[in-house]
Amino acid sequence: MKILIFCFLSLATFVQAQVTLSGNANLQGSFTMGATTLAASPMFGFSETNTSSTNFPTVSYGMQRFWDSPPLQWPSINTAPGVFNFSNLDAALAQDYSRGVTESLYTLARTPPWITSNPTDTLCNYQLPATGGGNGECYPPSDLNADGSGTNATWKAWITAIASHVDNSTYLQTHAHVRYWEIWNEPDSTGFWMGTFAQLARLTEDARCIILGSQGGQNVIHQNGNGTATPCTATAIDATAQIVMSSGHANTPSVLTFAQNQLYCNNTSGSPSYQLPCPIPANATAAAVDVINYHMKPGNSAGNYCPAPTPCTPETAMAMYMASVRDYLQPAELAKPFWDGEMSYATTGFTNAYTDSDMQASFMPRMYLTMWSLGVSGSAFYTWDYLKNDTSAEVLTAYQQTYNWLAGSVLTSPCTASGTVYQCTISSTASSAAGVVYGIIWDTSQSCSAGVCTTANQTVAAQWKYYQDMTTASTPAAISGNRVPVGIKPVVLSW
Repeated sequence: MKILIFCFLSLATFVQAQVTLSGNANLQGSFTMGATTLAASPMFGFSETNTSSTNFPTVSYGMQRFWDSPPLQWPSINTAPGVFNFSNLDAALAQDYSRGVTESLYTLARTPPWITSNPTDTLCNYQLPATGGGNGECYPPSDLNADGSGTNATWKAWITAIASHVDNSTYLQTHAHVRYWEIWNEPDSTGFWMGTFAQLARLTEDARCIILGSQGGQNVIHQNGNGTATPCTATAIDATAQIVMSSGHANTPSVLTFAQNQLYCNNTSGSPSYQLPCPIPANATAAAVDVINYHMKPGNSAGNYCPAPTPCTPETAMAMYMASVRDYLQPAELAKPFWDGEMSYATTGFTNAYTDSDMQASFMPRMYLTMWSLGVSGSAFYTWDYLKNDTSAEVLTAYQQTYNWLAGSVLTSPCTASGTVYQCTISSTASSAAGVVYGIIWDTSQSCSAGVCTTANQTVAAQWKYYQDMTTASTPAAISGNRVPVGIKPVVLSW
């Protein structure tokens, strides 16, 4: 069957120089992808703050991210030296397994109050006992020095205990696999992290050594603060695990600089003193992570923050974020998987009214298709509770239909834009429709309000015979005269 390749501008080229935050304008050719199959895990992940069985998602997911979910974090599990209680985490992972969520991403952050280096601090996040909180959880452990030296014994005991508990073969017969380990959550925020780049690197290296082992002598630890390396000699607890970069952000120059320095420590002029010193070598963290990870929520800033004349949409905002990040990533990190560890939307930053249920519904396929086209291979929607409680039934339906269309499909032609009209092609891998090609088209200049969505006729190739709404459980309608009414909700084209 012939695959139709659309000739439009790439998302990266569409926003080009004027929408970068970092200042380097030469983005053409930065985003290149081959045909890749979209895996349900880790692309369709979710986070959840309420982990009770009655609150489990009613839509399909492949991965759960454990964060903001007391009592499943470090302070609630490791309540005293050598004391670990995994019963709540066990229940959550068993629930995942029974509901078909096969993998999980666990965020290791939050120093227990009994080992924090600042036990009198009350400004860190998670002070309330209801969140497993206490003083100083954003500070590094007291046995880890500012330059990354020290025993780091408490962190190593924690990593050993949790990884050994959740990743043995018997356990995995009834529990979801904690395959992905995120070292810390949003360390660019002082409410989450008040340590140095060197300390963050040491946490990352020690976790990698303990979980993945020596990897044939590849893994090392810089535990003296002077650049001397100690070979990792540990036996792997889980050789299939991946270490996920402590989440960065991409929506302002300051947070971009923090993430750059977390990876490379090569742009520290103006960094506050508490973030220094850097690790030696400066790229210690970059070398110790398998997955590059940013939290990107289009519309999360007030106003139309995409630089003029580009209107701010999920598509242009994500292209801006990705261009700004990739502008400073080095070749080794450009080759690694790239995740949006907290994917979501907010109503404040978009030009049109995303409080409308149809506009919210349109976001789901557009966001996943945009991420996929820009090279994002993993994401966790933040949060399931937010989707369930603060959005309409149309949004959940749109999410499920997006999952149904995309999970397991191949992106044969990444989404590209001609003006405000975007098009892609995907190929099904389902046994009942293997190799069948579908086109997808939408127009970001259109909108919806109070149940009415505007459209404009678009000419499509003669090969396409039918079209249907991607955000609902729709049935195909015949295309007449190669013209299709296209709105902001993506439409699926078929032969």
